[in-house]
Amino acid sequence: MRNVGAVGGIDTDDVIMVRGGLYEVDVNSQKCCPVYWTDDESSIMRGTWFHDGTWQPLEDAYSSQIETEHQAHFMGQKLDESPPPTKGQKPVIHHIRFQEFYVEWYSASEVYLFSESTKSKLMRSVGSKFGIQNSGSRLQRGYCYEAVMDDKPADIGHLVFVVHGIGQKMDTGNIVKRCKELRDRVNFIKAKYYPEIDTGTRRAEFLPVEWRSSLTLDGDTVESITPYKMKGVRTLLNSSAMDILYYTSPLYRSEIIHSLQSELNKLYTMFCERHPYFDVSHGQVSIIAHSLGSVISYDIVTGWNPIKLYDQFVTSVIDEEKAIADGSVELLAELEHAKQRVNDLESVLTKVHEKQRKRSPTLKFQIENLFCIGSPLAVFLALRGVRPSGKGCLDHIVPSSACKHLYNIYHPSDPVAYRLEPLILKHYAGIMPLSVHHFDDQKKTPYQKMKSRGIHAGKTKAHKSPRKPDSFEESDNSSREGSPVKKQVPSLFGSLFGKKTSVDPMFSGMKAIHMSELKVTGLKKMDKDIPAQNNSPKLQTESLDHTELEYRVDFQLKESSFESSYLAMVTSHTSYWTSKDVACFVLNHLHPVLQTS
Repeated sequence: MRNVGAVGGIDTDDVIMVRGGLYEVDVNSQKCCPVYWTDDESSIMRGTWFHDGTWQPLEDAYSSQIETEHQAHFMGQKLDESPPPTKGQKPVIHHIRFQEFYVEWYSASEVYLFSESTKSKLMRSVGSKFGIQNSGSRLQRGYCYEAVMDDKPADIGHLVFVVHGIGQKMDTGNIVKRCKELRDRVNFIKAKYYPEIDTGTRRAEFLPVEWRSSLTLDGDTVESITPYKMKGVRTLLNSSAMDILYYTSPLYRSEIIHSLQSELNKLYTMFCERHPYFDVSHGQVSIIAHSLGSVISYDIVTGWNPIKLYDQFVTSVIDEEKAIADGSVELLAELEHAKQRVNDLESVLTKVHEKQRKRSPTLKFQIENLFCIGSPLAVFLALRGVRPSGKGCLDHIVPSSACKHLYNIYHPSDPVAYRLEPLILKHYAGIMPLSVHHFDDQKKTPYQKMKSRGIHAGKTKAHKSPRKPDSFEESDNSSREGSPVKKQVPSLFGSLFGKKTSVDPMFSGMKAIHMSELKVTGLKKMDKDIPAQNNSPKLQTESLDHTELEYRVDFQLKESSFESSYLAMVTSHTSYWTSKDVACFVLNHLHPVLQTS
C-alpha cells in the first residue's frame, strides 16, 4: 500500500550529471548539455506518466495536466495491489479530454488513454461488440523500476583523451562523433565479452579533444592566394593537408602545440573537478591520437624542442670549424665573432621559448599509454635524425618517465601510416608487426606471448609462378615487323619491371590497355617483386640480430579477404574509429588483466 502523491522530489536548483558524467541536466531550463564539448544540446522532459509496455513517457504538457487531475481526485487514497474485481463494465470515475485523445480513470490505478483517430474509434467499436471494454492504451504513473542510489555507472579508473588529426577545420565537431563511435564499440566489446570489468573503479571513459577550431594561424592569407580553378579541391586541401605544413612551420608550430596542450589540461581539470576521487585514487590517463594528432601528442609528451636541436647543431659546426682553423688568427677571430652572434641569437630564441613554455604549462598528468593510429610519427622522427639505438628499450624514442607504453596501430593499406620498430632496432624492418586480434576470437594468444615472424620468410622470386606477358610486353616478332625502329630502349614500364622492350611494342600495347589499368598492373607488379628481392631468406640470415624489444610497438590490422588494397587506400585512414578490432585492442591494453584472464 502507498499514498498517491508526488512522483519524487527533485531539487530544481541542482545540476544533475547524466550519461556516465558526460552530460549535465539543468532541471530549471530542461536542457541537457555536454560537459566536455559543445553543440550537442538537447531538451529533456520529466517522466510522470508512461505508456504501458513500451514505457515511453507522455509529452510534458499532457503529462502535467493528467497529473494535476489525478492528484485533485485521488490524493490521500490508498492503492491496493490488486483492486477487487467488479461485474460488468467498470464505471468511469473521471476523465479528461484533449484534442488528439482523452483519458479515463476506472480507479486510482487503472487509467487508460483513448485516441480520437478514426482507426482507434473503429477498433473500440469492434471491441465493444465482443465485450472488450479497455481497448485503449493503459497509462502507468511512474517508471517500471524504482530509482536506487547504486543504479549508476562504476567510477572511472582510466581517462582516455581522443585526439584528432588533420581535417577538423573542414568538419568541426567531427572528433566528437569519432570518439562516440570508438566509445560505442568499446562498450559493445565490454558488454559481450568482459562485463565484469565495469565493477569497482575500473571503468574507462573517452573524451574527445578538439584542438584545431580555435586556431586562426595565418587568418585568410592562404585562402586569398588560392586560385579559383578547382576551388573545391583546393579548399579541401587547405582545410586538411595544410595542417601538416602549418605544423612544420616554425611560425605556427608553437601555436598548435599550445592549443592541444592547453585543451588537454583544461579537460583534465574539468574532469577532476567533477570526479574528485580520480586524482586521489591515482587514476590513469592515456591518449589515443590519430594521424598528425599523434605527432603533436608525442611532441607534447616528450617535450621535443627544435630550438634546442638547432642550438646543438650550430655549436657542433662552430667547434668543427675551430679545429680546422687552429693556428689561423684571422679565422679564429671570425669564428669567435660568429659564435658571439650565435649566442645572441640563442638568447633571443631562449627568451621566446621561455615565453611559450610559461604560456603553455606542461601536462598536469602522467601518460600511461599513447596509442598512435594511422600515424606518420615514424617519418617525422626519421627526418629529425632519429636512428636505431641497437638497444631494445625505447628511451631514445620516448622515455618511460614521459610515457609508460607506446603503441602504433595501422591498417596495411593506410598510405599515411608508418612503422616505428625499425627506428628502435634496425633488424625489425625484417620482422612482421604483430597482428591485431579479431574482436570475437576467443582463443587469442596474449600479445606479450605472440612470437615474432620474419617478413616473407621462405619466399623468393624463384618460387613464384610464371607471369603472363602483359599486352605491352608481348613477343617482338610480329609487332616490330616492318618497323624502322630496331634498337631496344628501356621504356617506363620496362624500367619498372626490370626489363627492356622496343618502342613499337610498347605503344601498340598501350593502345590496347587503358592507362589506369597499366598503373594498377605496375603497382601490383611492384607489390610482388620488390619485397621478394629485398627480403629474401638469405639477406635475413646474413643480418640476423637476436636483440629483442622490451615490448612490441607495431600492430597491424588484418585485411579482409575480399578487401582491395587499392580501394582500401582511400578508406583505411579513417576506418580505425569504427573498427571493433581496434576497440578490443585498446580495451585489452587499458585493462592488461584481460589478456591473462
